[in-house]
Amino acid sequence: MARSVDVLIATRDTRELTLRCLEAVQASAAGLEFACVVVDNASSDGTEAAIRERFPGTTLIRNDANESFAKACNQAAAAGPGEYLLFLNSDVIARPGAIARLVEALAASPAHAAAGGCLVDVGTDSPQVGFTVRGFPTLARQLALLAGLERFWPTNPISRRQLMLDFDHDRSQDAEQVAGACLLCRRADFESLGGFDEGFYYWFEDVDLVWRLRGRGRIAYVAEARFEHVGGASFASWSRPEAIVTRHRSLLRYFDKHRPRAERVALRAGVALLAAVRALYWRPFDPARSRAYATVARLACSPPAGGTVGVDPPLG
Repeated sequence: MARSVDVLIATRDTRELTLRCLEAVQASAAGLEFACVVVDNASSDGTEAAIRERFPGTTLIRNDANESFAKACNQAAAAGPGEYLLFLNSDVIARPGAIARLVEALAASPAHAAAGGCLVDVGTDSPQVGFTVRGFPTLARQLALLAGLERFWPTNPISRRQLMLDFDHDRSQDAEQVAGACLLCRRADFESLGGFDEGFYYWFEDVDLVWRLRGRGRIAYVAEARFEHVGGASFASWSRPEAIVTRHRSLLRYFDKHRPRAERVALRAGVALLAAVRALYWRPFDPARSRAYATVARLACSPPAGGTVGVDPPLG
């Protein structure tokens, strides 16, 4: 009996990439019962019309505003019947057979709650190291990344562990966290967890979901399931200030939900200090960026917006 999988894609103003993504799915999911669901977050580039013309069998949901990535993914998941859910970024091109290999790997292991494929640069077999798999955020890891420690000390062990720079991308194995750009899970697990947390606008919503899925089973990295990833397409139209505020807001929310109180307090202090310094630095050169960092500093000094305190993960 063929496995049934829903391929779920959220898109905004990435028409050509989305069309390439959908075209690749057809060959990549051969042998599976699959359906494609696309949620268009108010694109203005003709994405909706192009999909209706080229892929009439695709379920298409059009939002009148740019909803959060989390909300769009939840909408897509609710629209399909599949036993498995594959969340795929619109700038990901599945290679032939990749989706089938990913689904079969998860189906063969009830001990695993989610799986991710190997994301490679377009036209190559070079894994996207530092993105495909990562460690879960901890205080030390996040402060190191926020401070840009890897730029001054490339071999530092803290950033290496967060970015999993020593991970063998050519071997299928368990991982702490696989990229949300290509994330497979069972519908039953996804629905039991309430899906994506729509309190995240963009960034960290996938980290939050994988963390919660990890409470139901291990996370598999499947090296044989290869997907080409353009990268950055979803944020190409974002201004730098918008990205700065959104990313930091989501980081703070993730820590408020999942990290111990001491780490939450320390992270907020570190974020506030670094943001205040950067606000002062950018003031003469880029007032908009300076204001964004000032906003981040205020967010870090504000009371948390709720969330459940978590426990330290077994990170080794």
